[in-house]
Amino acid sequence: MRTLLGLDDDTAVMVRQLTCTEPGCPPVETVIAVLPMDGDARRWTLHQPAEQITADDLRAALLTDQLH
Repeated sequence: MRTLLGLDDDTAVMVRQLTCTEPGCPPVETVIAVLPMDGDARRWTLHQPAEQITADDLRAALLTDQLH
């Protein structure tokens, strides 16, 4: 995510893998948050384990975010 967004070293990127307990939700989801020193935080949720997420998955999440 840092590379795809061209983030500087002062921007924090947090990745958390969580167990989803909501009905109909996949058993594991990964939440990625980008927390810049200046500006708004952004967050994406991918419904798969962190180790299975590819660069293409991240690109798709960014594209979906831009469409909304």
